[in-house]
Amino acid sequence: MSAEPSPDAAPAARRDRPLAGIGLILLFSALATGLDSIAKAFTQIYPPAELVAIRYAVQTAALLALMPWLGWRRVAATGAPALQLVRGVTLAGSAATFVVGLGLLPFATNVVLAFASPAIVAALSAWLLGERVGRLRWAAIAVGFAGVVIVVAPGAGAIALDWPVAFPLVCALLYSVYQLLTRRIAEVDRTLPNLFWPCVVGCALTALVVPFFWTPPSPLHAAILAVHALAVAACHVLLIRALALAPASLVAPFGYASLIWAILLGWLVFGERPSPATLGGGALIALSGIALARSARGR
Repeated sequence: MSAEPSPDAAPAARRDRPLAGIGLILLFSALATGLDSIAKAFTQIYPPAELVAIRYAVQTAALLALMPWLGWRRVAATGAPALQLVRGVTLAGSAATFVVGLGLLPFATNVVLAFASPAIVAALSAWLLGERVGRLRWAAIAVGFAGVVIVVAPGAGAIALDWPVAFPLVCALLYSVYQLLTRRIAEVDRTLPNLFWPCVVGCALTALVVPFFWTPPSPLHAAILAVHALAVAACHVLLIRALALAPASLVAPFGYASLIWAILLGWLVFGERPSPATLGGGALIALSGIALARSARGR
């Protein structure tokens, strides 16, 4: 999934290279959306559960391979195992619902609806984290949800309230909870355990399901999917680095370049011309996320 920076994220490193951070987030947006388009193409060949299972298996194997060099404690030691378990479940659910949505919905529509996550994060932060959400932020949240309604409302386009729209919306909700849990656990664990345990949990969960859907991939497809999984992980390294070089409130608006790439790739690669509802609703969702990111600077 193309992941946008949370307006509530707080990088631990110095924030003294804003242009480099913006450049990395733009690169992340282009590469992540391109990888999502590859995943959509493979949903026409293999079950989504299999695609997610392969991704988690490859990423977990790569992190396990680092243990002899970095040590078990640096890679996997955690002070909050229960919280890591819940993070893993929410991230696995988010990845699964996003990939299922890729196979059922137009590419741009799936990405646009998944980008409702910042508005959900802001709304849930008042409840789960006890953060103060002022009137302007509630207004931005309302604009984001209005964008979602425009995309899925009756008469908005070909997808009008079809059941598949539930998948990217559930993806956005689960990913929002994941981001909030990540913020909380950042006070307890280091970066590598925060990467490792969601991969392990996702690998275990998909291993329970994938035997019922497994379609043996060809050697070429297996190699492509393995490289794809590593590329997804590398993309998230770009995101982490971007947030280390510049404030989230600065780089987050540039993450919405993913919506532009999604519309272009949906049109050029899959022949999906975006509906006016997708364009209009996507614009409102992007404006909401940008406003929420900018407001985070003033808190």
